[in-house]
Amino acid sequence: MIIVRIVRAVYAVRTDFFVEAVLPGEITSIETGAEGRMGGNSAAGFRRAGLMGAFLASAALGCLSSARAQDAESAQPADQVAALNATPVDIGATIEQSVVQPGAVFPDFQLGFRADYEAFKRRLWQEHGFRFAVNYSQILQYASETLPIAPADTSLSAWAALDLIWAPIDRGGDFEGSAAVTVAWRGSLDGNPVNAAFGVPSVGSLWSAYEWGDWDGIVIENLFWEQRIAGDLRIRIGNQAPQALYNFSRFKDARTSFTASPFAFQETIPYPAIGFGVAARWQPSPLRGPYVVATLNDMNADPQNGVNWSKVGSEGQFFYGAEFGYRWPEEAGRFSHLHVNIFYADERARNPPPLPNEAGWGFRVYGEKQLDSIVLFGGYTHNTARGGGISTTFARNTVTGGIAYVNPNSIRGEIALGLVWSEPHKETLGVAAPGFNARSQYGTEIYWRAQLTPNTSITPGLQIIGNPSFNPNASVIAQPHFKFRVSF
Repeated sequence: MIIVRIVRAVYAVRTDFFVEAVLPGEITSIETGAEGRMGGNSAAGFRRAGLMGAFLASAALGCLSSARAQDAESAQPADQVAALNATPVDIGATIEQSVVQPGAVFPDFQLGFRADYEAFKRRLWQEHGFRFAVNYSQILQYASETLPIAPADTSLSAWAALDLIWAPIDRGGDFEGSAAVTVAWRGSLDGNPVNAAFGVPSVGSLWSAYEWGDWDGIVIENLFWEQRIAGDLRIRIGNQAPQALYNFSRFKDARTSFTASPFAFQETIPYPAIGFGVAARWQPSPLRGPYVVATLNDMNADPQNGVNWSKVGSEGQFFYGAEFGYRWPEEAGRFSHLHVNIFYADERARNPPPLPNEAGWGFRVYGEKQLDSIVLFGGYTHNTARGGGISTTFARNTVTGGIAYVNPNSIRGEIALGLVWSEPHKETLGVAAPGFNARSQYGTEIYWRAQLTPNTSITPGLQIIGNPSFNPNASVIAQPHFKFRVSF
């Protein structure tokens, strides 16, 4: 049965759940979609109730915010962050945004020792060259339709990290040298085996919430040295995420902004997992003019094996990426942006054997135009690599577009709406399901990222998926979600 082979192949990508918990006889109802889905139990009902309660709370906060916005601090533009020197998911941007943020709904809701704590962090940097941030993010999701073998239709997951930068060489100067470390954990909180990424294994979607995956224990994500040369050029070598410097978007932080991968991680690009890499960025000015990014990353990286670079030399399989971008300054410190990504991905030795594993190239064009508080954005990605990537790259063409309203009612954050269409490769699953061509998928996502307190943000949102590529029994899937983040 073709759908059985699809699901079996998909589960082979990221989890052992299929092998351990699903028997062939239990999935014979996949083509009718009748039984097999866990739903209606008290735990699932409780989680759905919690999700709806979170949305009602968000609505109440939205009403309250109109009354409190006049008392809040003036919100700086949301794009005025260290992300301008990298992306919002880079360790430097994460640390910079861990300080007290203006424009909160409740600006005075702070711990009593907060001022002393912030002063301690400043002294630590000025006197010893250390910067750090502690971050905790959480997401609750629900899917109106799932594959019959999905163990639940909800997912509650967390993402916790400690980020540290030490700059012993020329601190704050043009030749600063620094070491960066991130220790993190990502995983489920509710005890069921639903990966927070949802995506293919749970709902049959061509894309997912990729960065909300599961680590089997605590993982060292960043462990690299960065060297500045004459101020404009930065080179880093060591364990790192390939998308930290590469493929800029001010809305790509899945912890607080868009959840769906085409707007965030962009899994149509066959990135490898976090592991060994060499990256460079040349940028004379963050808000004006050109910049260039180059990255080389190990295609066989697996952060759950620790900081293991053994396959860098033995296999020599890499992801190669270059980005050429330009920024135009707008009024009040705002900016517009355009870039082109070019990439090539080798096949990889650790690819799941039944699935496609072919080297390929691609490109992405992406731009943002800011008009006062409105940002228009859109992009197109073309990819010929099959398989590879952080698990498996199924998409050949992806188009995105949308609009965002930045800092609504002087509350730091944005309300954003995105539209996406994605086309899978032909012979989508290769020998795992010969002759199967997954259908194209489209969708939309809307969210509101709001600074609740100076160190806490919330993001209620809704994703609608049309024609899910690997779930032919569903035509439309609704995925509401609620995220919150604390950083200090």
